[in-house]
Amino acid sequence: MIRLIARLVLAAAIFSCPVTARAFDVTLLHANDSHSYLDATADKIAPQGASTYASLGGWTRLTSAVAVVRAEQANVILLHAGDAVQGGLYYMKYGGKPEMEFLDRLGFDAFTPGNHEFDRGPAYLARILGYTRVPAVCANLDASAVPALAARVKPYVIIKRGGDRVGVIGLTTPETKLISSPGNVRFSDEVHAATLIVRELEARGVNKIVLLTHVGYDEDKRLAATIPGVDVIVGGHSHTLLGNPDGIEAMGLRPAGAYPTVVKGADGSDVYVVTAWKWGRVLGRLDLTFDDAGRVTKAEGKPALILADSFKRKNDAGQKVEVQGGDRDALLAFIASNPEAAVVPADPAARKFLGPFSEGVEAMRTEVIGEAVLPLPHIRVPGVTDTGESLSRGSLIAPLVCQSMLARLKGTGEPADIALQNAGGVRESVDQGDITVGTAYTLMPFSNTLVLLRLTGAQVRQALETGVDRGEGAFPYVGGARYTADMRQPEGHRVLSIDTLDHQGNWTPLDPVRTYRLVTNSYLASGGDGYAVLKDAASSCDTGFVDAQAFIEYVRQQRMLKPLPTTGVTYIPAK
Repeated sequence: MIRLIARLVLAAAIFSCPVTARAFDVTLLHANDSHSYLDATADKIAPQGASTYASLGGWTRLTSAVAVVRAEQANVILLHAGDAVQGGLYYMKYGGKPEMEFLDRLGFDAFTPGNHEFDRGPAYLARILGYTRVPAVCANLDASAVPALAARVKPYVIIKRGGDRVGVIGLTTPETKLISSPGNVRFSDEVHAATLIVRELEARGVNKIVLLTHVGYDEDKRLAATIPGVDVIVGGHSHTLLGNPDGIEAMGLRPAGAYPTVVKGADGSDVYVVTAWKWGRVLGRLDLTFDDAGRVTKAEGKPALILADSFKRKNDAGQKVEVQGGDRDALLAFIASNPEAAVVPADPAARKFLGPFSEGVEAMRTEVIGEAVLPLPHIRVPGVTDTGESLSRGSLIAPLVCQSMLARLKGTGEPADIALQNAGGVRESVDQGDITVGTAYTLMPFSNTLVLLRLTGAQVRQALETGVDRGEGAFPYVGGARYTADMRQPEGHRVLSIDTLDHQGNWTPLDPVRTYRLVTNSYLASGGDGYAVLKDAASSCDTGFVDAQAFIEYVRQQRMLKPLPTTGVTYIPAK
């Protein structure tokens, strides 16, 4: 209301006398869901349609990218939208120290805690926040039962730039109470909490307001349309990639929307919603111009996909080889012309800082976490392995991966009924003997996260039919369920029976109309390997837990791994 009155007064002044409104320019830089991935991560892109393997992100390159913008722009604000920890080996080894210290080194202006900041409890979060001076903000958090955390997390921060002020309000998903371990910390409704703080800021004369959220892209759009007085939402949680046709899309990636996504706000003004994918792979950038009334008069998105200076493609023999010569020159020229991608060098000081931590992480890869008391061979589709071993019921290691997925979610308020793993997501057999951290990351090298879906029994059946029909890497292995596949039957009708295991240990037939909680990896949840039905789930929650780390925790708990009594698969070949 205060903002509306101010705008009406300004409009009246324009008609009564010639007044030149002072423009205020500010650049918002942002990251989210970096999940302890301090090093670059590998992925496949397709610039100009050519399948290319690249290294993306990494905090040493993120440091360089931020420094370039600060050198060019007068008013820069750097924000982190949560889940700085939990995912990479750095968190397993150091418990958040290097992640928080990097926030400090880069000079973030505000950080909102994500759900994974609470994975080791609120007291632990308060402790790791001691490694950084960055203001932590969350308006819908009540940490009064944990005084150390309450003293550290405030509802908002006012950031001064260029003689003006920008209010940044933090919000964290209330689902944290179900998908993490917040203890006595409570989370209130985001709309109510943010609305109150917007009014407070406007009463203090702050008319440029940013929500820094960890609630997910779809929820961000809802908040943008609901809360009056908000100009920009910088979000995280859903690992959403945003970009534009001549930028991110031209690199062969598939953004979920435009950067920025423009939503009509509750007061009729446009609200600009941005988020920066995951793992520090993208540095979000939104260049804004405000007028005196706090109205955005210009908003230009310039997100940057951060690339290392190394690219590989498969040769005729199917081997990944470095791109060289004219092909490399053409690739680099295309990236240089792309407004949303950049080859970024590592910052020497950041690399020196990270060095000792990296050495510790590499040493950790040899740490023994358990023992395979018998060989755990892997095969994609039940049959005979290349070495002549008969595995008529399929892989012996993939069902254990499914058990590790169920075990990881059992510790949350939303345990899963069924786990689903594609055969291609498990890369090799596990030999008898010691199992190391390195074993787990070699077994599941793609850094997939665990996603909890709500599906009907009919949709579960369709997913299994899809995997059975497609075969090879798509072939489905399950936990908490068992099924029979008869490949002599017509496509789409090969899964003859499906049973699920209830919490009392009883097998019951799959109910086609009942809703089941199914946990799978993020690749399948996004429709990978042809599992399009999973994209139609009634709800989808990316837990952020990495599949390899879930397996590590499971092995540590079990200590001795052996084949399960059943793989969950009865397979009748076509002939």
